[in-house]
Amino acid sequence: MGKKYIFINSLILFFSLLIFLLISVYTLSDLNSKNTDNMIRNYLSIAESIYDGNNMEEVANKIHSSNPDVRVTFISASDGMVLYDTSSPSSENHLDRYEIKNIGEIAYRFSSTTNIKMCYIAGYDSDSNVYIRLSIPESSITAIVNSFTYYGIAAIIILSTISFTFIYFASKKIVKPLKNEVNKLSKITNLELTYNGDDVVELSSQIESVRRLIDSNIKSIKAESAKLNYIIENMNSGIIIISGNGNIILVNSLALSILNRKKEDLENKSYVYGFVDLKITDQIQKAINEDVKFSTTYTALDKTYAINISSLYANFVMSGKKAGVAIFINDITEQKMLEKVKLDFFANASHELKSPLTSIIGYQQMISEGIINNESEIRDATLKTIKEATRMNQIIIEMLELSKLEMTPNIEKKELSIANACESVLESYEIMIKNKNLEIIKDYSDFNVLINLDDLYHLIKNLIENAIKYNVSNGKIYIIIDSDKKTLSIKDTGIGISNENKNRIFERFYRVDKAKSKELGGTGLGLAIVKHICLNNNLDISVESSINEGSIFTVKFN
Repeated sequence: MGKKYIFINSLILFFSLLIFLLISVYTLSDLNSKNTDNMIRNYLSIAESIYDGNNMEEVANKIHSSNPDVRVTFISASDGMVLYDTSSPSSENHLDRYEIKNIGEIAYRFSSTTNIKMCYIAGYDSDSNVYIRLSIPESSITAIVNSFTYYGIAAIIILSTISFTFIYFASKKIVKPLKNEVNKLSKITNLELTYNGDDVVELSSQIESVRRLIDSNIKSIKAESAKLNYIIENMNSGIIIISGNGNIILVNSLALSILNRKKEDLENKSYVYGFVDLKITDQIQKAINEDVKFSTTYTALDKTYAINISSLYANFVMSGKKAGVAIFINDITEQKMLEKVKLDFFANASHELKSPLTSIIGYQQMISEGIINNESEIRDATLKTIKEATRMNQIIIEMLELSKLEMTPNIEKKELSIANACESVLESYEIMIKNKNLEIIKDYSDFNVLINLDDLYHLIKNLIENAIKYNVSNGKIYIIIDSDKKTLSIKDTGIGISNENKNRIFERFYRVDKAKSKELGGTGLGLAIVKHICLNNNLDISVESSINEGSIFTVKFN
């Protein structure tokens, strides 16, 4: 506690005691005055009772012998002269004195005879026409009060001194452990506060500084924790942290989803609750006991995951000498599928290119070796060679187009009319339409879309081309543009698609009828191109079809 506050507390105590003393003195003084009044009245009553008109000296002696401080005076009522006085008699006229004029009332005043302040009271004896006056010095009345006051002041001084000393040393004893704790907190928080005094205000100020710093640190820790938690929860990897004693102490939402578990099923539980694969659990235990790194794959719910397990040497996970374990789980299903698609693509591309190339080489060898020497046969072989070369060229063009869509989607977009694009495509296929005698039925409620020109053209071209190729002769093609629904539907009356083939028609090189497709010059890449255009432009495509009842392809624009 600071000296200032010790001094203030001591002053408060001092003045409290002083006020108490003053109140006590006032009360005692008032009490003594009342007692004195009663005493002097009693003496007057005694004097009046034993005075017979002639025994002044006897009355004075009896009262005086009872209390030497009491002065007895007999005054003539006729001229105010003192007839008898236990003290030196005065020659003054006493009839103008207050106690003579006011019989029975007490008066306090300075006495010219005794040179001290006196307390007076007088009575009147009518038989002898004499006033009996009694007085007592005020000093005798206030002696006790004065003594009480002096001793009280001394007691106040002594008590204040004792109190000051006690508070001073007690405060030092109380502040000392607080001071030590503040210094410890200062070291913990790296706040340069070394307190050696005894001032509670300064100590409180330093505690407040430490508190503010701790609050700031706690807020920073919470912010960092929230940030870290956000990062962990939004990572593309499942994360599991296992302590050295084998319990899972952290698992993010993605990992829970992959393992098909709830948080309460894994957190603070043994890692064996999370994995049933003995290969994985064995590696986790090995990572706890020694420094290892391990990678494997895990399949669940038709998905494939890459699992990386490694020892983690951090204080918050270690248990004695046993390390913790960090597990990262990544979904590689698409990667595996992409690898398969690439393998299938190269296999299919090789096969698709091999067939026409084999035919071309075969026909040309027969011509060059003279096996075919008839002019008409040579012409027929040459036409077949050109047809196969054209088909191979078309396959390469569409392969390049598909690769371009996958690698670098068109980003140059502008507002284009769906109806205009359809008309442009129909013009380019006018001959094919006439050759099959197809009827084009248009239901246009045109609207504009924000899309790349080439994308829109190839999208509609492939859908209309398929409607032409796989239609029957004298069939119909319906082109429906709906501005309300923002859709383009192309319907044909062709061979249709079976239910089992619907899900695969957008795959590369997939054909519903391979023989017929080759005959018609199909490459198996048209709908794959349509699919990628839709994906690149966030469009939805759907198909409705039945065998021999035709197909409806519907594209939903945004």
